[in-house]
Amino acid sequence: MKNYLLKGLCIFSVGWLLLSSYPVAAYLPFTTDDAGTNAKGGFQVEQYFYTLLLVGQGSTDTGSVSSGEDYQGVGNARAFPFAISRGLTDNIDLQFTPTYYLQPLGSFSRVANYTLNLKWRFMGDGETGLNLALRPQLIAPSSTAQQEYGIGNAAWNYGLTFIASQFGENYELHFNAGYLRAPYHGAYTVGLSEDANRTNLYSVSLAPVWNISPKWKIGLDGGVNTNPNEPAPSLTRFGLVALMYSPTKDLSFGLSYQRNASTFETAWGGSGAYVSRLQAGVTYRFD
Repeated sequence: MKNYLLKGLCIFSVGWLLLSSYPVAAYLPFTTDDAGTNAKGGFQVEQYFYTLLLVGQGSTDTGSVSSGEDYQGVGNARAFPFAISRGLTDNIDLQFTPTYYLQPLGSFSRVANYTLNLKWRFMGDGETGLNLALRPQLIAPSSTAQQEYGIGNAAWNYGLTFIASQFGENYELHFNAGYLRAPYHGAYTVGLSEDANRTNLYSVSLAPVWNISPKWKIGLDGGVNTNPNEPAPSLTRFGLVALMYSPTKDLSFGLSYQRNASTFETAWGGSGAYVSRLQAGVTYRFD
């Protein structure tokens, strides 16, 4: 009875998001994804909340870019990224991810960045040793008003990410290298900025994770990404610390803090302007 109730709540959540009309594709609360997939016919839902804050920047500065969140607006942001995935086979996942924005506010739908991800693990069992996977991604166009506020591009976006995961007895190590083609509607601004945006976006990241007990994990995550804002430096760096608690094998809670900055020194705690992201949420798996 309990499982049916939880399934019903998950289906209700998906329906509500679809009616209320970002890509979430990572091993939350990390930015870097892992090569694991659901078992055939299995489901996984992830509901998170994040808040983005500009630190050391003017309120009219552009560049509120946080790795793992598709937001390019002016000022701070708050949102609920949601993801549901299903195992098509034991090594192929299909995932759907929209995001509901609490901030910024404007005359547009609060739900944006409808994204489809297909993860194909072509090497390994997803739990031990070396595992390799590919994750193609397709992002549906946002409205022109959403583009102007920086919560999506009013054009089809698509990309591909290579994923490598090493699973040890007491540790995990995850590596991602990705490309995203991100065109936008040239007749409208992006994030209320008149500046042009780069449309070929690259990313590289690495996340070591330690299993400190059967129920607790801690980890770090860091990487380099293309900065979409063309007049700005071409690269942005990020550093993240995360904590995960899994009271059962099907239920996990996550918390992470991330900084995006122009240098790794600032991203990992040094002085300078940066964008911070605090993220918390829950992951549930069921058949």
